[in-house]
Amino acid sequence: MLRLVSLVMVLYSYFLIQTNLSKLPKCIPTHFNAAGEPNGWGSPDTLWTLLGAQVLVCTLFLSAPYLGQRFPRIVNLGSRRLSDYTPEQRLRILPLLHDWMGYMSVLANLFFAFTLHEQIHAAMQPHPRLHIGWPLGLLLGGSLCLTLYYLRRINRAAKQESTG
Repeated sequence: MLRLVSLVMVLYSYFLIQTNLSKLPKCIPTHFNAAGEPNGWGSPDTLWTLLGAQVLVCTLFLSAPYLGQRFPRIVNLGSRRLSDYTPEQRLRILPLLHDWMGYMSVLANLFFAFTLHEQIHAAMQPHPRLHIGWPLGLLLGGSLCLTLYYLRRINRAAKQESTG
């Protein structure tokens, strides 16, 4: 389900750009300082770069469980690699990793979609300003909370006795 939500959010970002591209001025704000004021300008086509970053981040999050299953040595879970766990422990950890990365993907997609929406909105204003404080807080705070929660669950799953 989380994969579907991520896909829908990427598609939303695509349609957001596609439907607004012709309405945007030839030069839009493409970079903003910490106060939300534009300090870089460029073509509206630069919005596709933000979508590309969204797709890349989404792909990385959603592929991590599969990479962990195939190449457990490349997936780090806190201070340990997935390969440090026994095969039985990995069987309990992989579903948790799958859920964790799904939620991380949704959280990142929310941030990217909101940023695109706000950037397009700002580009249409006479005095553009980007309001990104709460989405950035949600991304950082949500990422931290999800990471702590899932690392705790993974440690519990690793310590669990085999039921076989």
